[in-house]
Amino acid sequence: MDLLTHLVPALGDLLRNPLSMGLSLFGVVVGFIFGATPGLTATMGVALFIPLTFPLSPELAIGMMIALYCGSMAGGAIPAILLNIPGTPSAIVTTLDGHPMARNGHAAKAYGWALTASIGGGLISWMVLVTLAPALAQLALKLGPAEYAATAFLAMTIIASIVPNQALKGALSVVIGVGLSVVGLDQITGEGRWTFGTLSLMRGIDMMPALIGLLVIPELLASMFNPAGAPKMAYDLRNFLPGLRELGSQAVNIVRSSFIGVAIGIVPALGGSVGSLIAYDQAKRLDKKDGANYGKGVPGGVIASEAANNGVTGGALIPLLTLGIPGDTVTAMLLGGLTIHGLQPGPRLFEASGPIVWHILAGVLFANLLLIAVGILGFRFFVRVLDVPRHLLIPALFVLAVVGTYALSNQVFDVVVMLALGVVGFLMLLASIPVYPAVIGVILGPLLESELRRALVISGGDWTTFVTRPGAATILAIAVVALFLPNLLARRRRKLASSAGPALSEQNR
Repeated sequence: MDLLTHLVPALGDLLRNPLSMGLSLFGVVVGFIFGATPGLTATMGVALFIPLTFPLSPELAIGMMIALYCGSMAGGAIPAILLNIPGTPSAIVTTLDGHPMARNGHAAKAYGWALTASIGGGLISWMVLVTLAPALAQLALKLGPAEYAATAFLAMTIIASIVPNQALKGALSVVIGVGLSVVGLDQITGEGRWTFGTLSLMRGIDMMPALIGLLVIPELLASMFNPAGAPKMAYDLRNFLPGLRELGSQAVNIVRSSFIGVAIGIVPALGGSVGSLIAYDQAKRLDKKDGANYGKGVPGGVIASEAANNGVTGGALIPLLTLGIPGDTVTAMLLGGLTIHGLQPGPRLFEASGPIVWHILAGVLFANLLLIAVGILGFRFFVRVLDVPRHLLIPALFVLAVVGTYALSNQVFDVVVMLALGVVGFLMLLASIPVYPAVIGVILGPLLESELRRALVISGGDWTTFVTRPGAATILAIAVVALFLPNLLARRRRKLASSAGPALSEQNR
């Protein structure tokens, strides 16, 4: 009842405001275009369009950016199906069955399933968001500095260990990000840290130039040096959407994959690609009829991937709004957008800015509903984005990145920082060092430092406060397991494989 008391008026205000609806529609359309263009991502779209939101009120600005987020996650299926090129990182798994369906002459059917699953995943994640976010905000109010520091450390360990066979490189990337976050004046002592005598560095490295530099510029440089040249697939719109009987046969898959996406989205730093992979694996295991044919053009694979990566959208907003911790790269950009518009994500957000938050949650629902109309009516137009010459598209996006970074604070130095970190990010890509852990380090570094030092001040410098408080001790234990368990399991598998080799050779003799 309390939920309806807040949500219904917010939804009514949104529907009575033509500007709000227009901005949401604009966000979904732009999101589809970014998702349908290989090399462009939701993160890039939100980053480039944040400067356009400066004149808007917070609820209108964040609503438009979330609509762009939802649209890009759904639009990423278009090139994944037609070109075997994922439009977004979350659509990588969609290519496994989507493109084979297109090669078999069922491109429109594959997209119809992808759109249906995207809408289902988005709506289910929204229901979880509005149900759990306020409750988690109340729970978060009971946490202390030790718990917040432990949570930040947990997020860093998860992202450092989640990259397969690259835990060391992931940890190195996190350290790089944390190192960037401590540049500037110490908040307690006032001493300069890594400023090199430069006055501009004394205020530190702002989050938005760092995020644009690490996430956008490396992708643009990679696109310049590795132009896409895949042949295009034919498509049509016949038998576009699945019928009710077909939808009923896949309902369990949609719901299960959506909840997997939500759960993965809640865990900071995992993101849609991890959710899609886990949902796809579960769908393959549980599909008794077509499980063996996954990867050959089975609709269930497309459904699992798209439902999960759209389920991540609502799940990733939960830690953002309640703890101030982004669930993925897009919500990292949204964190910057919220801060720019005077909102401080965290436990007190619902108390300090309740009406604005409920308006944003109503906007998430409206954006997911717009996916239906935009996805159906715009398919024939969105695929035309694939025809834009890359030698024109990439320079235009580069100019937008420079102008957008400068517009954040009217500082040329921010542009220099953005470009320098862009080169760093590109070199990390060339060295196969994942960039996203560095982004998490930049975002969570200040939180980890401030809460760690606050906890030590409260405890009188007693480090045991992190193991004597049950909440902090539990979170740290999970972090230790997340950091070392993947390596231990990989070592055990290698040992079993090496021991099995001689035994098989002896048996063959």
